[in-house]
Amino acid sequence: MLLSSCNTGGANGNSTQQPLFAPAGGSPITIAGGPGNVCIGDMNNDGKPDLVVVSGSEHTGNIIVLLNRAGKDVGQFQAAASGAIRVPDNPGELALGDVNSDGNTDLAFVTHDSYNVTMLLGDGKGRLALAPNSSIVMKDGKHPHTHGLGMADLNGDGKPDLATVNNADNDISIAFGDGRGGFTPAPSSPFAVGPSPYPMALGDVNNDGRVDIVATATATGPARREQLPLSRALTLLVGDGHGGFQTSQVPLRTAEPWFVAVGDINGDRKADLVVTHHELSVLTVLLGNGAGRFTEIPGSPFDLGRNAFQVALADVNHDGRLDVLTAAGNGVQILLGDGSGNFKDAPGSSFLTGKGTWRFALGDMNGDSKIDVVTSSAESNAVSVLLGR
Repeated sequence: MLLSSCNTGGANGNSTQQPLFAPAGGSPITIAGGPGNVCIGDMNNDGKPDLVVVSGSEHTGNIIVLLNRAGKDVGQFQAAASGAIRVPDNPGELALGDVNSDGNTDLAFVTHDSYNVTMLLGDGKGRLALAPNSSIVMKDGKHPHTHGLGMADLNGDGKPDLATVNNADNDISIAFGDGRGGFTPAPSSPFAVGPSPYPMALGDVNNDGRVDIVATATATGPARREQLPLSRALTLLVGDGHGGFQTSQVPLRTAEPWFVAVGDINGDRKADLVVTHHELSVLTVLLGNGAGRFTEIPGSPFDLGRNAFQVALADVNHDGRLDVLTAAGNGVQILLGDGSGNFKDAPGSSFLTGKGTWRFALGDMNGDSKIDVVTSSAESNAVSVLLGR
């Protein structure tokens, strides 16, 4: 199975075809201070996906809710009535979910230099307010450096739980939610993973219907030289559906896995993995056996032609096959999958959005059942909306 090499920019030989994405009207959206991260969710219960964006400096930050006007104003967003919400420190990773079972979307965020999760409760009208029990202490330690946050039902009780990535401690903390906004550390938490993990992926890696965690290992800590030999693997935390997790390693040919995504890329109904690598312009592709074991395909890792950061899997050309999207520094690079593990550049890729495009979010922003992409460009002070065609 082969992955075609990718160009460093512009359209490829398929440039005569219509590009898969085009900027929405009103895009880009200026965000003063530069957006750090962005997520998509219905914040005012009108059935339309809205945007939540963070911005700020080292010591202060803002949470900005942008409500989707949709209809003919696709790509037009209006700030919620509450305006920018000032929070201490600069928020990093974000996660959305209903943590107190009131039917409204709530927001959790972490900061780099804290083990805590800050919870903001939504009122269903686009406003957020600090939860009474915030902050949530995920672990005790001496070297807080949080680089990941996830929200999902990790113990099978139908209530959202939390997971955080502790970059300096080389572990992941898990806390179980009670459905009323309270959280309790999971037994045996935190769980050891590889050196200097970055944002994890949540997904079912062994086809048992339970949410598992895939952790990366960038080896970017102070002991980098000693850590590098230990960074040639992903770590799986496989859930038993009752709050327990079994740890295993997925060997890699290339060190320093940075971001990872889970999905069935070859149509066999078994979870596969794609991985970017720290300061390397390559993509690793691994096929799963449906039991939590993964094998790197021949020729992997493959040259992307540019450094890649966040990675995601989605069917962007509506052929029933998963494609690869990566944040490529100044835009989004897209590789189309053929359903057997092969990929090629999408027509028009890469799609430029602005300098500092490290992160993005996926959703249907205009209700046409097509995948759209929302990027944050920290160095361009902008959020961009790319509408799928």
